[in-house]
Amino acid sequence: MTISRRDLIKNGLGAMALTFGANEFFNLAAQAANLAPRIPGASKILVVVQLSGGNDGLNMVVPYSLGPYYQLRPTIGIKPEKVLRLNSDVGLHPSMTALHDLYKVGKLAVVQGVGYPNPNRSHFRSIEIWQTGDAEKIAETGWLGRYLDVCCAGKEDLFPAVNVDPMLPKTLFGSKVNVPSVSNIEDFRFLTDPQYKPDRDVQIKAFNDIYDSFHLKRPHMDLLRKAGIDANLASDKLHQLVKKYSSDVTYPQGPFGNNLKFISQMITGGLNCSIYGASLDGFDTHTNQLRSQEGLLKQLSDGLAAFHSDLKKNNLDDDVVVLVFSEFGRRVAENGGRGTDHGTAAPVLVLGSAVRGGVIGSHPSLSDLDNGDLKYKVDFRNVYATILNRWMNCDSKAVLGQRFDELGFLV
Repeated sequence: MTISRRDLIKNGLGAMALTFGANEFFNLAAQAANLAPRIPGASKILVVVQLSGGNDGLNMVVPYSLGPYYQLRPTIGIKPEKVLRLNSDVGLHPSMTALHDLYKVGKLAVVQGVGYPNPNRSHFRSIEIWQTGDAEKIAETGWLGRYLDVCCAGKEDLFPAVNVDPMLPKTLFGSKVNVPSVSNIEDFRFLTDPQYKPDRDVQIKAFNDIYDSFHLKRPHMDLLRKAGIDANLASDKLHQLVKKYSSDVTYPQGPFGNNLKFISQMITGGLNCSIYGASLDGFDTHTNQLRSQEGLLKQLSDGLAAFHSDLKKNNLDDDVVVLVFSEFGRRVAENGGRGTDHGTAAPVLVLGSAVRGGVIGSHPSLSDLDNGDLKYKVDFRNVYATILNRWMNCDSKAVLGQRFDELGFLV
């Protein structure tokens, strides 16, 4: 078949540029030659999982010993005999058996009552506060984006971070470092005509030959030409790294399980990346909460346990910590629809072999409330500061703007 320059540019370079955005595309292409495999143990990895919609922390980490819990939740309260007990005060939702097993061997920490001053019950504003790490003003960059700017800018890594959801969260917005969203490894490659799969090598060779020899005296043409060749090289190198993945671990079916498996594929393949972002949606449980949250928490628990097992089998579990959060919890009292409305403080989970497992802090009072909501006991930036200082080896003040006390969930 005849291959035109126009078709090659449209299906190859053009598609890559549109997928990643022009600035990201040129930056990634320029770094293509520096895509070296990550050395196990040489650096730490953080995986951030957002529970989108506002997870009901009171039914995830159940205060079964507190009487007001059952008085205020007569139909949706988790019965004491079903709770997976963590200690004499609280326990996990009964669908979270896989994470309960990891708790019993010291791999799961539960930070209770996490929130921020003057809580906001709007999804958009609250998630912005959590993602930027700034509760006082609207920030332009995310807390991990600033980490990349402060501690990773100038490093020649093709992917300093990867978001495996379609839309990049503000968490990873930076001013110096660009982070791609890649939900499937096939998205980051030269797009050839699917009707002529055997012709793929021929089309790529033709593309490289054209871009190698094509010269036109116009502004930025040499940059564009080199970017096309380097982007192709980056795609090939990335595929070579991740195709090494082989595992007999079974992940839960669905996007969340697939995304965790993809992250494991990149880590075990040796991608030199320090941060991965993922999310699990559906936690805005205003009605019929028992059934919907049960399925979501089972996905979360089974998915994270499979991910940890996968890393452990590859001797990489000591290199990875997983942080799980939601933009807010739910109100203490159930509503008329057997659900819960937007609330405030909620527990945060931290998982990994480098984690000092246990329950951190005491549970917020269920009788001393703020207009029907929990009063937070731990500032969410204490969690971030602990991770930045102790795991990411970065000065948390440079990222968060001030000092916050560390918590004891890392070894």
